[in-house]
Amino acid sequence: MNNQQKYDPITIGGVVACFAAFLLIIWYNTTKTPPVPQQALQPVVSSPAADENRVAAEQIPQEAKNLPLLNSVQPETAGVPAPYDPLQAAPLPQQEPVFIEIAGQLEASLDPAGGGITSVLLEKHFLHKGRDKQDNGKKVVLGHYDYPFLALNSSAAGWKLLPGEAVRESDSSIRLARASSDGNFLVTEIWRPVAGSEYEFSYQVTVKNQTQAALSVSQLRLESGALPASLSDKRKAGIGEAFGGVSFADSSSGKVRTLKMKEVSKKMTLEKQAALAVTPAAWLAVHSKYFLFYVRLNNGDSFSGLEANAVPGMLDGLVSSNEAPRMHARGILPSVSLAAEQEVTWQFTAYCGAKDIRRLHAIGGNLDDIMEMDRFFFWNFSWMGWLSRILLAGMVWISQLFPPSIGYGMGIVGVTLVVKLLFWPLNHRSTVSMRKMSALSPELKKLREKYKEDPQKMYRKQQELFKANKVSQLGGCLPMFCQIPVFFALFNTFRNAIELRHAGFLWAVDLSMPDDLFFSLFGLPIRPLALLMGATMYLQQKLTPSPDPNQAKMMNMMSLVFIFMFYGMPSALTLYMTVNQLLSIVQMLLIRRLEDKKGQSGNAIVIP
Repeated sequence: MNNQQKYDPITIGGVVACFAAFLLIIWYNTTKTPPVPQQALQPVVSSPAADENRVAAEQIPQEAKNLPLLNSVQPETAGVPAPYDPLQAAPLPQQEPVFIEIAGQLEASLDPAGGGITSVLLEKHFLHKGRDKQDNGKKVVLGHYDYPFLALNSSAAGWKLLPGEAVRESDSSIRLARASSDGNFLVTEIWRPVAGSEYEFSYQVTVKNQTQAALSVSQLRLESGALPASLSDKRKAGIGEAFGGVSFADSSSGKVRTLKMKEVSKKMTLEKQAALAVTPAAWLAVHSKYFLFYVRLNNGDSFSGLEANAVPGMLDGLVSSNEAPRMHARGILPSVSLAAEQEVTWQFTAYCGAKDIRRLHAIGGNLDDIMEMDRFFFWNFSWMGWLSRILLAGMVWISQLFPPSIGYGMGIVGVTLVVKLLFWPLNHRSTVSMRKMSALSPELKKLREKYKEDPQKMYRKQQELFKANKVSQLGGCLPMFCQIPVFFALFNTFRNAIELRHAGFLWAVDLSMPDDLFFSLFGLPIRPLALLMGATMYLQQKLTPSPDPNQAKMMNMMSLVFIFMFYGMPSALTLYMTVNQLLSIVQMLLIRRLEDKKGQSGNAIVIP
C-alpha cells in the first residue's frame, strides 16, 4: 500500500496563499467608496446668495466654530465644507470668464470678479474611448466653479473680499485687485502660465495693509480644487480610474502623505481635521488616477496647515449626491503681521493637467510619489520607483518605432522581450535544473518508499542524491524571485502610466482598461487577453518538467486561478503576461533542444 502523501505541505501552503491573495484582491477591488451625505440636486451658480451662506453658518455648532479649520463644516457632514464664495454677501455680477491658454495643451477659465481658475480644458485628453464613436471626442475638463483652483478664500480670516475686475496685463497674464469689505486690506492676484511648460502656472498673492495701524493676517486659505477619483461619467469606463486622493509633503517629516477617498470622507473626524490644520506642508495636491491639481509655496515657505474634505459629485453641471464624491483640499497660508502700509507677497507654482511621471519627477519635491510607482508589495522603495521609470522610458521609446495605432502595445511587447533576454541565463539554469530534478524523480520515489518511517534520514539521502548529481533545489525558484521586482515595476507602470490611457492595440480599445469584446456571454464580458494568458500559462506548466506529478497538477490549477485574478486588470498587464508566457515557452523549447544536442539529458544518474 502506498502511504505517500498526495500533496506535500509546501504545495498546499502555496496554493492556500494564492487563493488568499485572490480573495484579498477581489475584496479590495469591490470595496465601494462611502457616499457623501445626501443633498438635493441643485444648480451650481457663479456665486451663492448670502442667505444660503447664513443658513449654513447657523447650522454650525459652537464647538466646531472654535476650530479655525472647521468653521465651515456642519456636524452631520464633517469633511464637507461649504462651497467657495469669494464675497459671502451679494452675488457677483454676471461677467464673461477670462481665458488663459497654453497653445495646444490647455485652456483655463478664470473668474473675472471673484478670482480662481474655475475649469481647465485639456486639449490632448478625452473622457472616453470606446467602440461607440459617438461616445468619444469629449475633452477632459478639470475643476468646477463651486471649488475653484488657485483662489483666495478669506472666510476663516474674519473679512471678506469685494468684487474686482480682472485686467489682462499681457496675452497670458491676468491681474485682479480687490479690497476687503472693511477697507483694511488690498489683495492683488496674478495668474500666468510658466514659460516652456505645458501644464504649469505661476500664481502671486499680495496682501497690503491700507490702514495706519498694525494688522494681523491669519487663516487665509488657498483653494486647491476638487476632483473625483474618476473623471468618467460611465461607471464601467471609470473602474480603471478609481484611484487618487489628497496628497501633501509633510514639511516636518519630509515624507509624502496621501489621503484616499475613504480617509477624506468617512474617516475624516474633527480631531483629524484639527491635526491637519497644524500640519505644515511644502505642497498640496488633489488628484484622480490620471489627472492632478498641485500647488507649491515658493521661496522655501510652507503652508501652515491644510484642509482635506469630500464634497458632493457633479452631474451635467449640477451638484448631485448620487454621483461619486469629489476630493477637495485647501492650503492654509502662514500668519503674518503687517505694519501700516506694509504688504506681504506669496509666490506659488501650480500644475493642472495629466499625471505624467516624467513631468512630475522634473517638478521635484517627490511629487511623483503620488503615482505610487515605487510600490513593492506593501512597502515603497526609491529603487523600485527608479526601476519603474526605466521600464516606462523603454516602453515609450519602443512605441515610437511603430504606428500610433499599435505603438504602445508593441512597446509592451518590446519591453517584455528585453526583460526576457536579460533573464535568459537565470532561466536557462532553472530549466536545466528542473530537467535534472525530473530525471531524478524515480530515485526520489524509491527513497520516499524506503525511508518513509524515518523522515530525517529520507531528507539526508535526498540531499546526497542532489549533491551527487549537481542539482540545486533552489535552481528552479531563483529566476522567479529575481523577476518579482521587475513584475512589480511593470505592474506599477501599466497601472499608472498616462501614456497607456486610451492607447489601443489589436482588439483592445484602451490598454489601461480590460480588453472587452463588442459582445458578452450571458452578461459576462469576453476578455481574450486574460483567457490567452491562462492558456499559455497552462501550456507552459505542461512543458515544464516536474519531479512531483501532484505538484504539477496543482500548478495547472493555478492557471485557472490566475485568469480570475487578472480578468479585471488593465489589458496592458494581461498583454505583458501573455507575451511573457509565450516567450517562456519558446525559451524552454530552445533550451531543451540545446541541452539535447549536448547530450546532457542522457547523462547517467549518479547513485551515492
